[in-house]
Amino acid sequence: MVDYQKHLRSAAWRESRRRALAAAGHRCLLCPATEELEAHHRTYENLGDERKGDLTVLCRECHEVVTSMLRARKYANKPASYADIVRSIAETTPLFDPTDGEV
Repeated sequence: MVDYQKHLRSAAWRESRRRALAAAGHRCLLCPATEELEAHHRTYENLGDERKGDLTVLCRECHEVVTSMLRARKYANKPASYADIVRSIAETTPLFDPTDGEV
């Protein structure tokens, strides 16, 4: 198994990312952004030897949105017992700072 963080520092990753960016015309797939571009893994099956179609070029903002959506979908499919645990944590521990934005 490939160490993900190590792979992201490798020459192989830089080349995979470069090829994905070139194929996408150096533009985000979801918006017209041409800066702060990232390569989103659609699959990790070929990690370390990414193939055409394994990566999608997204700007940083779109990448965050897509990743959040995929995580939400993943956790929505967890068994009810898992949801009960998460709900109980959320009820006892604020997920956000209630004073954020106050002066």
